[in-house]
Amino acid sequence: MPIGIIVNSICVLFGGLLGGLFGRKLPKHIVDTLPNIFGVSAMSMGISLIVKVSSLSAVILALIVGSLIGETFHIEAKISEGLHKLLCQNDAPANQKQIEFMSVMISMIVLFGFSGSGIFGALNSGFSGDHSILYAKSILDFFTAIIFGAALGYAICITAIPQLTVGLILFYCSASLLPLLADSMINDFKACGGIITFAVGLKMAKIQHYNVLNLVPALVLVMPFSYLWSCIPF
Repeated sequence: MPIGIIVNSICVLFGGLLGGLFGRKLPKHIVDTLPNIFGVSAMSMGISLIVKVSSLSAVILALIVGSLIGETFHIEAKISEGLHKLLCQNDAPANQKQIEFMSVMISMIVLFGFSGSGIFGALNSGFSGDHSILYAKSILDFFTAIIFGAALGYAICITAIPQLTVGLILFYCSASLLPLLADSMINDFKACGGIITFAVGLKMAKIQHYNVLNLVPALVLVMPFSYLWSCIPF
């Protein structure tokens, strides 16, 4: 059962509701500080997964090749553009306030539904039945939704819909592949996802900006690379 995905979406929904109700009452220094805490928490999640690596060389190779693919095809930029076309009304020119609102909404949809930790968490949940990554992400998303609910109002709740949809698709696709996978391949997948999650934390804490979605192809490549690496005699 995709329990972690459902919990994550519910947390975003209720966080958005609370943000719309009470978010404007939060002191500014708290709103400014919490994203840094979220970033450190994401980095901690990443480290806990990286240490499970079986073939570090295969993971690094997958990240390099996956990053080259993502940057070449501009995956993050194209997803953002697609969401913008989907959400924006092109029949009327938008004023500056509407443009800013749409920009933040798109960022939140990408963060909640298409983030590296979200994609990895859904896949990992399907592969291993381990929902811990999604539970930890749920806590972060809950408070993030409160903060941005203060700025966007109840509209932030809409982001729970694409998040749930993407998560369920990834969960059921990954679950069907589980019988074909060795433990070492799953461990390397977790380590690769951990590195991406660490990058998400650096981005959230504004330490270093990464186009995190451009790293997602590495999650597709890491298990084949791990298998091929295990076949090489040393």
